[in-house]
Amino acid sequence: MRKLILLTIFLVSVTVHAQTDTSLNFSPLDKLSPDELLQHYINEKEPVSLYKGPFEKAGDSLYNQINPLTIPTQTVYADALYRQGIEMENSKSNQEDTTDNADQQLKPKISIGMGRLGYHGDLYQRHFQSPLTARMAYDLNISQRLTRYLQLNFNVMFGKLGADEYTLNRNENFQSEIRAGGVNLMYDFGNFIPDLYKVRPFVTIGVTGFEFLSKTDLKDKNGNTYYYWSDGSIKDMPEGTAGSQNAKDLVRDYYYETDIRERNADGFGKYQERAWSMPIGGGAIIKVTDRVDFKLNFQYYFTTTDYLDGVSNKSVGNRIGTKQKDNFTYTSFALQYDLIAKPRQQKKLGRDTLNDAFWLAFDKEDRDKDGVVDMMDDCQGTPEGVKVDAKGCPLDDDKDGIPNYRDDELATPLGVPVNEKGVGQTDDYWAAWYAQYLNDSTGMDKTTEYVGNIFALNKKKTKLGVDKEAYTVELIRYTGSIPTDELAFLLSIGDINSTTLDDGTTVVYTSGNYDKVSSAVKRRDEFRKDGNKSAGVSRIKGKNITQVTDSELAALIKKEDEEFAKLTALNTATANNTGTNTAITNTAAVNTNTAAEISETFNKADVVYRVQLGAFKNKISTSVFNTSAGVLELKTGESIFRYVTKGYKTIDEAAAVRADLVVQGYSDAFVTAYKEGKRVALNTTKATVDKKYKEDLNEEKIFSSVDKKLVTFKIQLGSLKKAALEKIIDDKFKDLKDVEKQTTVSGSIRYSSGNFNRYDAAEKYQKELVDKGFSDAFIIATFKNEIISIQEAMELLK
Repeated sequence: MRKLILLTIFLVSVTVHAQTDTSLNFSPLDKLSPDELLQHYINEKEPVSLYKGPFEKAGDSLYNQINPLTIPTQTVYADALYRQGIEMENSKSNQEDTTDNADQQLKPKISIGMGRLGYHGDLYQRHFQSPLTARMAYDLNISQRLTRYLQLNFNVMFGKLGADEYTLNRNENFQSEIRAGGVNLMYDFGNFIPDLYKVRPFVTIGVTGFEFLSKTDLKDKNGNTYYYWSDGSIKDMPEGTAGSQNAKDLVRDYYYETDIRERNADGFGKYQERAWSMPIGGGAIIKVTDRVDFKLNFQYYFTTTDYLDGVSNKSVGNRIGTKQKDNFTYTSFALQYDLIAKPRQQKKLGRDTLNDAFWLAFDKEDRDKDGVVDMMDDCQGTPEGVKVDAKGCPLDDDKDGIPNYRDDELATPLGVPVNEKGVGQTDDYWAAWYAQYLNDSTGMDKTTEYVGNIFALNKKKTKLGVDKEAYTVELIRYTGSIPTDELAFLLSIGDINSTTLDDGTTVVYTSGNYDKVSSAVKRRDEFRKDGNKSAGVSRIKGKNITQVTDSELAALIKKEDEEFAKLTALNTATANNTGTNTAITNTAAVNTNTAAEISETFNKADVVYRVQLGAFKNKISTSVFNTSAGVLELKTGESIFRYVTKGYKTIDEAAAVRADLVVQGYSDAFVTAYKEGKRVALNTTKATVDKKYKEDLNEEKIFSSVDKKLVTFKIQLGSLKKAALEKIIDDKFKDLKDVEKQTTVSGSIRYSSGNFNRYDAAEKYQKELVDKGFSDAFIIATFKNEIISIQEAMELLK
């Protein structure tokens, strides 16, 4: 036991772990150090832009109406103005308060507790002891916090463990002196529960060595041996022996005088009276003061010995026990005291050294020179020369929220919404906006749309971008994987598209993208004629796809016919006014476009060539394949995500795209062919294939075409959004090697260090940077020098 105590003291004396205080993640700004505060403002997000309008950043007027009219509240709670000497006082106060000192490395806490040791072994029918008969024990504990949620605890415990069994077949008792010492790890949910809560649960696991000295009570103080009779009494003679009718009653004195090991009732010999145990437990810590905690604890000790009670499965006769080891519990409470923390001291404000003349000048100050002193100015910062009202705010005659000096329309009717220049957003305004968006000041462009067969590859885009409502042919919806036979059919369609809905599981496969609903209906009928009876027309806007009913289709086609009739009449009138030559020119242009679209279409019997980019167990973003070839994502087989390019009509086109992809870093990309809804071998097409080449037609094969050397890991040190602070950040990282500074598309400056092809090497370097004080350093992954997620990088490296 002496060696165990010395070992525990040695571990406490040499264990000094650097404590990283992550509480700053939850602290207000006034607890941040100057460097951390600077980094906070560097990483601060820019305000969200509400711009939506057409003319010179014209847009939604809500923000621009409210922002200039914002008036400070009358009562402002803030720190006092700067005074000479205050900074020194505050610095001194902060040094004295070590409760929140992030640099505190060793902050041990000591606790003293008491409780009861409960027995769980071979005695009793249920093999465990009632808490009411458990013996007393005492413990001493020293703890050191490692992280926000982990503590390392060193403890010693002294107490007694015992049991008294009374049954018809066996009457055994023992009491053992326990002396234990060990170490355990405590998890207190600090990464989930904020510090403001006074009650915090915890769980523990550890290892403990202990010594025990077990004795039993066989005789009373006069040396008379106890004999337990069947009627429940205790006599000085065995029941049923000669003269037992004269036996005297005895009363147990509960003095355990006989050493169980020395008694050697079962022939166990001189066994070791020490063992190891693994305590597992839980409890709660209740905050009493800044330095004192109240701790409730329960631990169950799994031991390596079966000799605590002197009974085991190797005992003889009615003494035989179970195969289970002798275990015990410890239920306790303790008071814990923080040896280092000091109570917070109130900040002392410095003496006011400014005279009355200063305050008089301060009260009359007018920094924007609008004639209204700052103390009474509700709109400080008004440009010089602008007329203001009695409260110092610029005049706004039409009450539209835009002051006169910024208002391009001074007489906007009351209640009409305006843009940031004060121009009313009337119907004429939005009509002009729409016309400008189309880049046509006289009217909308008129187009003729050609619809090919179901295998057509239509490259036409809707004019108003992804937010414009258009129509498409919906082929099928899947909430899981695509069957292999249907995968080949989908890949045989030249303009197949896939869209994942907002639920994240449903994928809709569509064909075509049309401004005219009649074009979509014609394409749908071709699919149905070819055998796809479930094909229907859907409305598409961005990533929202809504199926259109037959009644809605009829109404839309009727409306479209009416608009076409009006357009035809307008074209006739225009031709009469401008002459025949113009009409002929327009007709020729339409015919040219139609011919170009026809040349891009596929016939049903044609072969569709595609370039395979990869098939992965986990989903990755299609943006990883940042190629102009266009990427289609399909979920197949056992949750395999397959990525292929768009379809090509000739092997030469597909081969050229594949060669370009190899140069870009997709060295293992290969060409596949599809015909009439099935995948076919390349040697059965017009492609020239080496006779030794054996094509694998397995569509469920997992592979990656990516050159793994292009996947790298770096350590991002920080991101700067304000150029004025660039020199400060440069000085901060000047002592590091291979620091890379990159300007992003958003205008930010990203600082990174290192270049690794393995994640574990990057992780090791990141820990080195953290140890050097760069606590915000984290790992980023890149592919072809573009940032991707860590998960995507790991998937590409498989």
